[in-house]
Amino acid sequence: MKQIIILLVLMTQSVAAQNSGNKVSEAEQKHVDRNTNPQAILAELRADLSGLQAEFTQYELLENNQKSDINTGQVYMQSPAQFRWQYQQPVEQLIVADGENVWIYDEDLEQVTVKIQDNQLNPIYVIINDEMSQQHYELKHESHNDGTDWVSLTPKQPNDEVKTVWLAVADNLVKQIKVENQFEQTMVFEFNDIKRNPEFTEGLFQFVPPEGVDVIRAMNQNPTE
Repeated sequence: MKQIIILLVLMTQSVAAQNSGNKVSEAEQKHVDRNTNPQAILAELRADLSGLQAEFTQYELLENNQKSDINTGQVYMQSPAQFRWQYQQPVEQLIVADGENVWIYDEDLEQVTVKIQDNQLNPIYVIINDEMSQQHYELKHESHNDGTDWVSLTPKQPNDEVKTVWLAVADNLVKQIKVENQFEQTMVFEFNDIKRNPEFTEGLFQFVPPEGVDVIRAMNQNPTE
């Protein structure tokens, strides 16, 4: 079964702007501060945001910048903590977080794994939940290139799976998430055809195991009914 990694972070950085030794105007300074402040960038991203829908491409980025283990599919997110991660190629797999439990359905294996939804470091939550990102991450604005802001997120508490998360933000949308773990492995999630606040079909973030499949409960956990 695919190993799913998702996480994010937050921290403030202020920048003093100068132009040929002259002071910039107050409006210009506010513009600079907003564009280099990670909290401000994410605040604009979340403004009036209740849900997202996008196509995604996921892959591991190797040392030579080659892509390995490429997967594609659709993702749906709803504030504050629901998402549906649907792999379509090369193998179908479904992950549904309903706000209480996480369901991982592997159709080929006819198997469902279910566990309590308690991973507060999931980067998906950073996109749709300000409280979780502020609580669990340190944020830093890394760069601005060709209209894209790169924000790095570092867990406040050491984590075996996540060392650093990078968000690529453009036009108030997250276009890419990069997650590096403690073994220097980097997983990349690229998003296209992004839709803000789409109308979701009823039950999209609920999961009922198909009849006849094996349901495996995470060790020492009883999923919330």
